[in-house]
Amino acid sequence: MKEKDHERHERIVRLEANRAELVRLARQFQDEAGLNRSIAESVGGVLTRDYEDTDFAQVMSDRDVNDRLLQLLAENREQVERALSRLAEGKYGICEDCGTRIPTERLRFRPEATRCVDCQGRWDRLNRRSA
Repeated sequence: MKEKDHERHERIVRLEANRAELVRLARQFQDEAGLNRSIAESVGGVLTRDYEDTDFAQVMSDRDVNDRLLQLLAENREQVERALSRLAEGKYGICEDCGTRIPTERLRFRPEATRCVDCQGRWDRLNRRSA
């Protein structure tokens, strides 16, 4: 296998493993957090809908946090899928925003990266995320 083909194969294997792990984590988290249960089940069958009720408030707060964590796992999986798509198109390693080559060290550390550091920082700021 040529060096380029070997590198491409290694990237695909790593990205596929990352995607599988993100799917597994999301399923596990959803089961463990009880997100498949109703709110009434989460508070032991006693549901007052009184926002002063600390059990109800805690369940609602936990649900919000858990929903956000699941959303982050889904976003990470989507990023991995975008990187796999770019690899299939022959565009892997090229910033999807500015078109410059993404440094090898960045791709080694974050194989799902589809933007250079500058463009990713800009995107994070525009989308109110920390870099």
